[in-house]
Amino acid sequence: MMTETALAPPPWVRAIVGESHEDRRLKLKRSSQMCQIELALAEGANLVSGQLPNASRLAPDLFQLAVTDMFLVILDALRKSQTPFPVRMWVVVPGIHVSMTDSMDRYQVFNAGRYDAFCEWFGGPEMFAKALPAASAVGHRGDHFQVHALGSVAPGIPVENPRQIPAFGYSRKFGPRPPCFARATVAQLPFGTRLLVAGTASILGENTAHQGSLARQFEETMENLAGLAESVPGTDRYHFDNVETARVFSPVASELNWLGEKTQRRFPNASVECVCAELCRSDLMVEIEATIAPSPE
Repeated sequence: MMTETALAPPPWVRAIVGESHEDRRLKLKRSSQMCQIELALAEGANLVSGQLPNASRLAPDLFQLAVTDMFLVILDALRKSQTPFPVRMWVVVPGIHVSMTDSMDRYQVFNAGRYDAFCEWFGGPEMFAKALPAASAVGHRGDHFQVHALGSVAPGIPVENPRQIPAFGYSRKFGPRPPCFARATVAQLPFGTRLLVAGTASILGENTAHQGSLARQFEETMENLAGLAESVPGTDRYHFDNVETARVFSPVASELNWLGEKTQRRFPNASVECVCAELCRSDLMVEIEATIAPSPE
């Protein structure tokens, strides 16, 4: 089984797929690194997880290749299952802000590897707006790199936030290759359609807002969550009253109780979980992901 040095997907995912049914080790083709793959197979949803041990010790070019390899292996495992469409992904990066080159930290090197994988898988960046799943990426203090992908029986519908530039459209000041994920995905799950909201933070356009103020970043994050919920295409409508689960990340452990209480008041019917973790930008103090049920007609 995977080590507990890195973060697992939120509890609602395990409630769908249960425990792993298959666990194997394999050698990644281009990077020649050994990785561990787990499959948790269920009716209507599968979870494929990959772990690359000692990833923090890899040189930048090798880490980038290993990321590309890992994503392609995981996507291929989903394609061969009963639920071939990735609708939600979670990534855990060791030492996410550690400098790997003169101009790139480990998160930016990871983004380059993920970009290459999605270009190969989806056929090029012109397909990103229609195909990318929602995703979250956080850091941890261990050595392992982890990717978890939730597959559905039907393609998800990507959702973007009009208050933000799509992550895959970021300028080069955030790295030579942009982060590749949708802000949210409308997904068909075993218990019905849900809006799966990616890690959402205090970003306007492509820039961090309210640096140094946790309270203001929290409020901006809530505005972005509301903007996402209001931007879902189609006839289904999504509101804060129907948030079922919320996962709150912050690198400031002493503020987790405060953040949890604030989030619970905003989402009174939700199960709220708080996790201490480094975020993708060092100037972000809070990030929230969520699942939202459609409002009754």
